[in-house]
This record gives sequence, C-alpha cells and structure tokens, in this order.
Amino acid sequence: MPLPNGFTAIKDAVEDQKIVNLIGVIISNTEPRRSKGTDWVLDFELQDEFDNGLVGSSSTINCRLFWATRDKLPKISGPGDIAIIRNFKMTVWKMRTDCVGGVHTGSGVLVFPANKIPIPQLSQAFQLGNQHLPCNALYRTRDATTQEQMAVIHLKHASSGSVQQVQQYAKTTLFKGPAPDKLSLIKDLDFSRFYDVRAQVVNTYYTFNGTVELKVTDYTSNENLFLYVDPEEEDHLMFGAKNWNGPYGQLTLNVILYESNAAWARENIAVGDFIYLRNMRTKISPLNKLEGAIHQDRDRPNQVDIRKLIKQSDINEINSRREAYEKQRGTTSALQNVRNIPKEPIAHPPTSKKAQKRQKQRLQREQKEAELKELEEKAEEWEAARSGVNTNIRAAFPEMKLSTISEVIYTPHLRVQTKNYNDYTLPFVNAKHRSRVRVVDIFPPELELFAHPSSDAKWNKRSKKQDKSNGRAKDRWEWGFVLLLEDANVPPDTVSEKLRVVVGNDVGQGLLDQNALDLKSNPRILERLKERLFILWGNLLELKTEMRDRGSDLPLPPGDNRLQNKAFDCCIEEYGHEVPITDAHPDGYQRMHRLAQTFISV
Repeated sequence: MPLPNGFTAIKDAVEDQKIVNLIGVIISNTEPRRSKGTDWVLDFELQDEFDNGLVGSSSTINCRLFWATRDKLPKISGPGDIAIIRNFKMTVWKMRTDCVGGVHTGSGVLVFPANKIPIPQLSQAFQLGNQHLPCNALYRTRDATTQEQMAVIHLKHASSGSVQQVQQYAKTTLFKGPAPDKLSLIKDLDFSRFYDVRAQVVNTYYTFNGTVELKVTDYTSNENLFLYVDPEEEDHLMFGAKNWNGPYGQLTLNVILYESNAAWARENIAVGDFIYLRNMRTKISPLNKLEGAIHQDRDRPNQVDIRKLIKQSDINEINSRREAYEKQRGTTSALQNVRNIPKEPIAHPPTSKKAQKRQKQRLQREQKEAELKELEEKAEEWEAARSGVNTNIRAAFPEMKLSTISEVIYTPHLRVQTKNYNDYTLPFVNAKHRSRVRVVDIFPPELELFAHPSSDAKWNKRSKKQDKSNGRAKDRWEWGFVLLLEDANVPPDTVSEKLRVVVGNDVGQGLLDQNALDLKSNPRILERLKERLFILWGNLLELKTEMRDRGSDLPLPPGDNRLQNKAFDCCIEEYGHEVPITDAHPDGYQRMHRLAQTFISV
C-alpha cells in the first residue's frame, strides 16, 4: 500500500525522539484512563501491513495519547477501525518502543470506523474530493486529505482477510506498559510485553523462511500456552500431539527467532540446552496461544539476544522444578537422555494403587497403539505391493494426497491478483508436495561426483566456508546431485512431464544414511553407495553408462522399456533460488524443486 506523503511505515519507525505520522488498523485498545498526573491517557495498537495474515507482527506499534480532558479524545468503536496519527514522538524506554502524542507535540488523531469505510470499487467520489469519510477526531485535528482518505480505504481492503485474527488478538491482548521485572518465569508471561526468560530447549524446528522455532520450558505452567495432553489421560489418542515426549500440560512456550538470532541458534543450540532469552516479545500465535518472538535489533543487526546458561544455580532451579514435575506424574522426563541433565534411576517400582492403575492404563494404551501401528503397516505394505510401489523408499506425510508432476509444475498458486486486481505471476511459491514417481535420469552422470567439496563453486556460490584442522585449511564435503523424475503411471502413447529435483547435503544424509566424503578416494564406500542407490533407481546407472559409451544418453524415448526400476513415494519442496535479474528472471529468483524427507530403508 503506498503511504501518503509525509507518512512513515510502522516497521521503519524506530528512531528515538523522532516525530512521525502513521496510518494503521487499530488491533487493540483500552478505555481512556487517568494518568499518574492530571491528564487522560488513551492506549491503542496500530498495524499497517497484513501481507502474511499475521496480527501482532513487526509492523505493529503501541500508541499512547495524553490529553487534558476525556471528552476531547477521539472515539474508537472497536478493533478494525483505522487511525491516522500526526506528530507523535517515538519513545524508547526499557527496551520498548512506543509512539506517544499529546499537546506538547501538537498531535492529531483521526479514527475512521471500519463499518463506514467503502470498498475500493466504490471510492470514486472520495478520490474526486466530492465526499469525505466519516471519522472521530482528536480536538483540533485537521481533516484528512484526499490522498490520506484513499490510503484509509485501501488499508481497510488490505486487512479485510485478517478481520477474525484482529478480533481474536484484541480479545486476548490489552495495551500494557513495560513489564515491571523483565526476568520472568514462563508462568508469569502475559501478552504484548518484553521479557527475559531462562529455560530449557525441548525441541527445535528450522523453517524454510530462515527462522528457527524453539520449544522451551522452565517447568512452570501458563494457561495461555498450548495444552499437550498427557499420554496417561483417556483422551490422549484423540487430542494428543504425535511424536511429543513432554513435558505435558501447559508448560512449553514456542519462541520464534529471526535473522541473527536464528543463525546463531542453528549453529549453537541443541535439544536439552539451558538457554537465556533476552528481550523476548510475547504475542498471540495463529492458534490463539501465547508465544514469544526475538527479532533482529535494527540498530545493532549483529547482536544476538540468546545465549546458553552457564551459571549452575540457574540450571539447578530449572532441574528442581523438572524433578517436582516428574514426581507428580510418577515418571521420568524424556529429556533425561539429553546432555546437561543427570539421569536418576527410580529406586522402587510404583506401589500406590493410583500408580499401579496408571501403569496398567499405560501398558493397555501402548499395546493398543502397537496393534494399530501393525495394522497400518500391513495395510500400507499390501497397498504398495498391489500398486507396485517400492516399499524400501519411505517418505514423510503419508496422509497427504499425491500430486502428479504436472500438478507440481503447473500449480495454479503461481497466479495471483494484486491489490488493484491486476493478474500477476509469482516467480515461485513455497510449497510441499507428495508424489509417486520414478527416477529417469541423474546429474552428475558419475556417482563419484555426487559428493563435492564446499569450495566447489558449481554447487556452493556462497562464501567458501572451510574447517581448520591443525592450522591447515580443510574442505568440508557435501552431497549435491539432481534427480530427473517422472510420474509412476504414464498413459500409453504420451510424453510424460519430467521434473528436476535437487538433493542437497541435509537431505542426502538422510536419503543415503551416510555423511558426504571424497568418493574417489574411498572405493569401498562408493561401491556400497551404488548398492544402496540401486534400491532407488534400479539399473539406471548401468544403463546410463552404457548409453554414454555409445554416444547417447538418458532419458529414454517413449516406448523404450530398458530402464527397469520401481516407482516410489517422495516429498518435493518448491523454493526460489536467488539469481541476477534478467529478462528470464525479472524478480531475481529462479523456481526450483528439491527432494525432502525421503529415506532409503534397507
């Protein structure tokens, strides 16, 4: 959305003591109240970007208006109204950035009720200046210009898809001042404040947009957190989270790390680590739960606000609460197997009637789960055998509907409309598919080239990272190769669609169950790799070598059945690879696909 002249985007309003003009949707507000002095105070939050559908993002700011009398303050009908504020001062206090207005800065406020703002198609009268949007104004605030009114109309339209999220955010979020004590336990966290937290890492997730999500706990409970159902509860099979090993209850906080903080966490944080989170902002998650976020400091982009705890007394406090939690459940934590936690054997088996009953229920539940799993595996094996699918290749998300190669290539999600209803084709979409395919060609053509040093510019165009050993530079070896895939079932007398998928280092390690190394210098490993890949692509390597020796190459033409291999299920991810801007890539991105979460099991 283009801003009116003289206005600042909220995410750029960071300079302390700077006077700014802002426009945004009111996503929360409180009733006017008395200040500690003689003024009345009106608190509200503004947000001016809704592209990702999130409410409470980095494009949100807390606003505070001081005025001598209550009746002169603007009336806010509720969340969703749009406000224009003029001559407000940016104020940084205790690591919190607020936008403060009052008589001393000559501030002005206009509040436009959401239900009286038309859609852009009906805005011609406002654009021509023949009609004015109704609004509630702060005393002596000048009227909105035509450009400002059109900005209000377009912002209402841009935020129309987030109306429900705004209402939910407002219900759980009230404007709050800085936390009186930033160092806090998880049980004392509240929405829309900044805290420092000491906790233990329960799980880590790396996302495709570069962020890192940590699940952390200090073994204190907060009713605003996600409820992980205890496996000993009767409704665990219906509501329990799969692959979650505890802690159970509302003890685990999700924290999203951005930019420099995410980069540091990838290299230094593992499950079981005790960490200190500094200046963490709490907000509402898409699931309407409490979560934390740590963004990059705009003034100090290299600053990292997460570190490992080194003070043993801090670690002991968390461990003592963990022991109390385990004693209450009559079990031991899954994190005991992780470093930094001393494992204490259970001295005696449970003797109380309650403990015996819980143990019996647990055994019955485990037996039932094992029976269900066995039935599911047998059903999958029967279906795979019936359809001729390679059961030695396993892919994640078996519940996903299979997509054909044609559906992956020609996805309709590439075609979108701009806010002005103009058709636009995206350079790529971040998407994940599950497909039934077979390999029809590979690159590089020689297996020994599937692993390459990190300094190989053909595969790694980033800065050459080298490990140093005994004062001598040493290359790190990585997997990197390409599979050409086609659909498992190709109708007769048709030319099949084919898709190149990249196999990177991380996926290669899982697929091949082997770290990359110099294959030319390790013939025994190379031979073992050939045997493993034979499971994936059958006689492809032998056929490709034979054809290249005769001056031809794969893929085979339609009707040629010399390639003998089975179809398999795999996960395919679409992503954008940054490239120089050219006529072929006007957005600076090349559309790419890569293999993901697919494994060869022997």
